[in-house]
Amino acid sequence: MTEKTRLNPIRTAPGPWSDEDIRRMPTQGFQKVLAIELDEVSPERITAHIDIDDRHINSGGAVHGGILMSFADSLGAIGALQNLGPTQRTATLESKTNFVRACTGAKITAECRPLHVGHQTSVWHTVVRDDGGRICAHVWQTQIHFDAKASSNRDQGKRNAVPVSGSESG
Repeated sequence: MTEKTRLNPIRTAPGPWSDEDIRRMPTQGFQKVLAIELDEVSPERITAHIDIDDRHINSGGAVHGGILMSFADSLGAIGALQNLGPTQRTATLESKTNFVRACTGAKITAECRPLHVGHQTSVWHTVVRDDGGRICAHVWQTQIHFDAKASSNRDQGKRNAVPVSGSESG
């Protein structure tokens, strides 16, 4: 039997995240695995970089596409987390990536900006560049902003629901 890893989330409360909470994101979890370094963080613009090493490279020697997508997804989530209402949480609802070129070099950078910030959704555009400044990928993502209390009540109802059978046999 293996020991389970303990999850120590940075924050579990709903509502917008503070700059301090957001700056702690790359210190644990998947963002730590990616080795994201945040450069600028504001509700209107997030910039970051990753110093590339062997764990980021695909079998052809370029940065793996999943790294580019995960990098952009993390930045879009950071943008959404700063724009939540007091009882809201967020999750990625949809993401689309256009790979423009293979991303090579010792460092990749990204800039993420909002295209729309509403009460129920936000849409983010992230541009990922190689260390020569060339665009490697465009990522568009939609974040849903949902009421944490309503979601919790819905989940509780599902756990307490009694299964209903379509036919009874005697």
